[in-house]
Amino acid sequence: MPQPPTAAQRLVSIALALTVLAASCGRSDEDAATPSVDLEASMTTPPATLGTATTTTTPGTTTPDTTTPTTTTPTTTSLSIPIPRGDFSTHSGDLFVLGLDGDLEIVSDASAGPPTLVADYADPFGPVNEGPGPNVIDHVAGIVDGTVVFGDCCEPISGSIRVATDSDVVRTVAGGYSPALSPNGTLLGIANDFQISQTAADPMGDGVFRSLNQDPRESHVNVADLTWSSMATAAAGDDHMVLLGWDDDGWWLFDVDQTTLDLTRAFQLGVPPVADAPETDLYFAGHGPDAEVVVAVSDATSTRLRYFAPTTLAELPQLERTLPASASSVRLDRDGEGLLWIDDGGVLYHLPAGELEAERLGSGHLAAWFV
Repeated sequence: MPQPPTAAQRLVSIALALTVLAASCGRSDEDAATPSVDLEASMTTPPATLGTATTTTTPGTTTPDTTTPTTTTPTTTSLSIPIPRGDFSTHSGDLFVLGLDGDLEIVSDASAGPPTLVADYADPFGPVNEGPGPNVIDHVAGIVDGTVVFGDCCEPISGSIRVATDSDVVRTVAGGYSPALSPNGTLLGIANDFQISQTAADPMGDGVFRSLNQDPRESHVNVADLTWSSMATAAAGDDHMVLLGWDDDGWWLFDVDQTTLDLTRAFQLGVPPVADAPETDLYFAGHGPDAEVVVAVSDATSTRLRYFAPTTLAELPQLERTLPASASSVRLDRDGEGLLWIDDGGVLYHLPAGELEAERLGSGHLAAWFV
């Protein structure tokens, strides 16, 4: 069965597209009311792709160490991402499920009725005239005030943050990918190779962003995924964003300062960069029972779940779990123990905490997320 590109393959196509500076990219007309995004503008003026910038502040510099290259003074700029009120509601145990047809639905354990359509997308395997293919939903942040916040990729190449207020209204609110809500649901993080942003989520309000990869003297950070970690910096007790990405030295976990949005290379994963290992797929799979940050590393032999301490992002190898290589879209349940995944035949499985046999929840799926 054909599969859409993995995160690593997707990012290779993005890097290639940036290199050749493609003049235009096609995208599916899944929402005629969605405003178009200017590809050239998104590459030459990346801040314009994330909300509306208003003022600029300069918080200070990052102290260099042996693992962090000397950086220029980071600049954060204020922004606002409008999220309208929506009509979606969910229950404990509900799932967001992405079908092979590209549609995003909510599947509920609380009712015997049909799934609730969130977003009607084009067939991700359908023919296209230009670009890598129709946009595919690849991240679901969750629900903010009845509105489903999710991301798709890869037209334009910077990705799109979209919102669904009901099954008939889907619109783009920002550029970027990997939208993620903080553990307490009050902050929304967004990142791509151009910039990283943090904004209030509930109620949606103002936030800040900073540009990435602006200094040619620094190693280019290729952003793959974003999550949150409680006390990712040991000196602070607040939640912080954590990025997963790679540079010329391989894959890293990057800790994000909550005030400056400056990056620190917190842990090197020992995985070669995408150019050297294009078939290895890495993404955040959720959090462990004690708030550990969990990274899924999938290759031809297995899918490993690697755990990292929430205070230091040091690896905890004694907690590592291994699934077959056929397991994709692996997610940890809210309790940090149960698992959700999809096999290479598109079958969705759930293994609750303490159980030895997984439940088959359905077929014909590309990805799934816990609500």
